[in-house]
Amino acid sequence: MKKLRLLTLTGFLAMLLSCTAFTGTARADIYDNFAQLKAHEKIGVDYRVRQTFTDSTTMILAIHGGNIERETDDIARAVARKGGYDCYEFIGISSGLHLTSTHFNDPAALSMVKRSTKTLSVHGCRGNQALTHVGGQDKVLRARVIKELKAAGFTAKIAEGSLGGYSDANICNRNAVGKGVQIELTAALRSQLAGSQAKFDRYVSALLKALD
Repeated sequence: MKKLRLLTLTGFLAMLLSCTAFTGTARADIYDNFAQLKAHEKIGVDYRVRQTFTDSTTMILAIHGGNIERETDDIARAVARKGGYDCYEFIGISSGLHLTSTHFNDPAALSMVKRSTKTLSVHGCRGNQALTHVGGQDKVLRARVIKELKAAGFTAKIAEGSLGGYSDANICNRNAVGKGVQIELTAALRSQLAGSQAKFDRYVSALLKALD
């Protein structure tokens, strides 16, 4: 019985540590805009930027990739690659380089977004329930994302409050049609996707169906 309890406790701690690694933003923004970040942080040392250009008018974003909101850049890159879409990734090598979506104004990212008519921005948030919060001003795409995620066996709902992505200044809403979608994956969900290739592929496929 003691051995069983030990194994159960070990499993619980492993799960807890796994979720902790994906908690998302751990502190308030250090910088007010991208220019400030660029002036104080070194590209290639503190962060990287990856851009993929195609003929598509669909744009996928991961502005909090790498160690900022883990797994988000992997999801964005997979969706863009399989769908043949443009993609912008800000990859934090340091974990504290979070810039709020309404303040993220890298000219390279904005230039790409402004050419798109369909925009999906992938983010991570805290949460012990495996859940996707779906926001942004593109109501049609937002509904399709929720529908396809649910059809694929995932839990998704309309985003509220600070997770909403409804501001005009949010980078996902600064495209050619003035509306995009922002998804926020909880730490628990990102942990699951990182631990299961089959589940990761199913999630990406659901997003592709929504964008098609």
